Amino acid sequence: MLQIRVIIGRFLQFNPEKAGDSMADNYYSGKKILITGGLGFLGSTLAIRLVELGAEVTLLDGMIPDLGANFFNIEPVKDRVKVAIANLGDRAATDYYVKDKNLVYNIGMHSCHLESMTNPIYDLETNVIPQVHFLESLRACNPQTRVVYIGTRAQYGQALTIPITEVTPPNPKDIYAATKQAVEWYHLLYNKICGLQVVSLRLGNTYGPRHQMRHPKYGVQNFLIRLALEDQEIKIFGDGTQKREMIYVEDIIRCLLLLGEQEVCLNQVYSIGSAESITFLELVQAILRACGAGRYVHAPWPEERKTIEVGDVVTDFSKLTAHTGWKPTTLLAEGLQKTVDYYRLCRERYW
Repeated sequence: MLQIRVIIGRFLQFNPEKAGDSMADNYYSGKKILITGGLGFLGSTLAIRLVELGAEVTLLDGMIPDLGANFFNIEPVKDRVKVAIANLGDRAATDYYVKDKNLVYNIGMHSCHLESMTNPIYDLETNVIPQVHFLESLRACNPQTRVVYIGTRAQYGQALTIPITEVTPPNPKDIYAATKQAVEWYHLLYNKICGLQVVSLRLGNTYGPRHQMRHPKYGVQNFLIRLALEDQEIKIFGDGTQKREMIYVEDIIRCLLLLGEQEVCLNQVYSIGSAESITFLELVQAILRACGAGRYVHAPWPEERKTIEVGDVVTDFSKLTAHTGWKPTTLLAEGLQKTVDYYRLCRERYW
């Protein structure tokens, strides 16, 4: 079993033989940390890194079908984390698990743009109401802890300024983006209400190991890798020249660690971007090269997708760099190769 954990862990430079070593100079050593959505893509990847840094990590996950929760995601550290299965709207559970935590990473929400448009009540019931309950748990039981909230670049919608910065006005094009904006405002308001220390990161397209690969509703850029690995056809709507920024998950984790530590980040909102700006067509071509299989065809835009298409995405993340020193370091070809290698090794756990 140790050999399996080392093989899987190498995708994050995780060494289980050193993870429990003394880290007196490390900010996260001994910190009590709660991660909502902790069995999903980002939450599990963050958990592995935090355990490596000596933190005491609790994962809270509602195991909502199709959202990507997967116990295999935490295989390298499954004996070093606590796992609680509960919805964010379960006040008895959240009251208990937020107590005495030094830091909370609030990641647990669904992220399907199309589904939010066809079922807005589900979006409200999944993404907003449980979050208000969770904030109320924090107000009642741990009102001055730090919370790093994961927002979305989609809050800018079809951006009113290019490049996108934190002062670009929100302009959601779908209900999911609107609810994410609302929940960000809720978090910032709770700073004024009870002193909750809030940081919000408006996350862009993220790819890498541990993402669900069973359907394209969430993280379509990752699902394209599955299509290529299966030598299937990838559809590119329109000419594919819209610009996109793809951020490798390890770069995101470095950013989240900095946001959880730096005092200058308190009650701030940050945008994040990638090391290189590419077109969607170039992304698909890079995926095909990494997989050594697959093909693409151009197709007309379906009306439901055309309605929520946001156009070019170009982000100025200089505020984030100025406050934390963070910069992306993983180029697309490198990140895609790591991702493809992971799914080739662990395919049966994600297909």
